[in-house]
Amino acid sequence: MNIMTIGMLVKRERKATGLSQKALAAASHVSRVTIVNLEKGNVGDIGIVKLSAIANVIDLPIFSSKHQKDYAKIALGNINTSYARAMDIHSLEEVMLKGIIAPGFEAQVVHLIDETPTAIVAGAVKQIANKNNVKPQLIWRHLSSIAREIHSPNQFWSNIE
Repeated sequence: MNIMTIGMLVKRERKATGLSQKALAAASHVSRVTIVNLEKGNVGDIGIVKLSAIANVIDLPIFSSKHQKDYAKIALGNINTSYARAMDIHSLEEVMLKGIIAPGFEAQVVHLIDETPTAIVAGAVKQIANKNNVKPQLIWRHLSSIAREIHSPNQFWSNIE
C-alpha cells in the first residue's frame, strides 16, 4: 500500500467517523498539517508511530486485518467500571444522539468524556451514527457540549467544531 492510498483511506475514514482534520490531529497527537499532507499523499517519512496513532483513532486497519469491533460495548465496559448501576446501550445512545444524560449516569458520562480513549469514543460514535442513520458530527457536537458543561480538562473536546 502506498502513501497516496493510505492518505485516501485516512480521509475516507476520518470523514466517516465525523472528525475534522483538527480533531483527528489532536486525538492522534500530531499536527493538523501532518493530517492535511497525509490525506493529500504529500507526506514524506511520516513514521510508523504517527501513522499508527492516526489509524488507531479512526479504526483504520493499516497494520492488521479488519475485524468488526463493538465499540459501544467496549465504551460501556470502560465507563461502567466501579459504578453500582451500569449504563446500558440505550442510555449511551441517548447521550450520544440527544445529548441527554439519564439521571444516575452522570459519573459514567464524565468517565466517557474525560477518561475513555479517544479511539474508543470515535469508534462508538461511528457505530452509533451508522446504526441510527445520523451524521457522526451531530454526536460529536453533543459530546463536546457535554464536555463544556462539565468543564472537562480533556483538551481534545476544544477541537470539536
